[in-house]
Amino acid sequence: MTVAIDISHLIFIDLIRNIVETAGTKVAKGNLMRIALNAGSKSGKKDFSTFADFILAIEAGDNPLSRLEGRAVHLGGGLFGLRKCPFSQLVTDYHDYFSTELIGFEQLTDEFNAVSKTAGDYKVGLGAGVGPFCIFHQPMRSQAGGNLSIGGQPLEIFQLACRSASGKTGYAETLIGEFGCAKADVEKAMEAYMCCYGIRLKNGSAVC
Repeated sequence: MTVAIDISHLIFIDLIRNIVETAGTKVAKGNLMRIALNAGSKSGKKDFSTFADFILAIEAGDNPLSRLEGRAVHLGGGLFGLRKCPFSQLVTDYHDYFSTELIGFEQLTDEFNAVSKTAGDYKVGLGAGVGPFCIFHQPMRSQAGGNLSIGGQPLEIFQLACRSASGKTGYAETLIGEFGCAKADVEKAMEAYMCCYGIRLKNGSAVC
């Protein structure tokens, strides 16, 4: 990322903090998720003939998801691992800024993880949020995934787990169960990856 982009992200964080302080966590979460969903909706629509083509496009960086967040790795059974959070470099470069918990952000993350219709609809949070960046990243990815299809069948993405830069790991127990994989598989993925999510067809069928 460039310094200009870094600064824009830090300004964005300050805006979130101001909303939390003036309007509360519910309003801040709602505003942030709306921004994320709007950003995700602008991701290009694309249909892949097969799941293998979908994976090849991720590996080549020619998949809308990989353009959004970097190259994920298919771990089998529709499970994907992301080695690096798209925001991790920002946190590293501005370590002093992020070295202490930003006021209001823990409560904001708790609000994101709370049971809600939006979280259920987009399969995000519900325990898998570990910081304010998750509130933007997870809904944006889910919305972008809704623009993708395999053989004409739309996809849906389940956020299953995430790990913060400090090592805190959060699991979305409900979404793990709904996706239909073993929690042990997600736990194993989180030994090597920062983020784990599942992809299946919107009709409930497995992608592979």
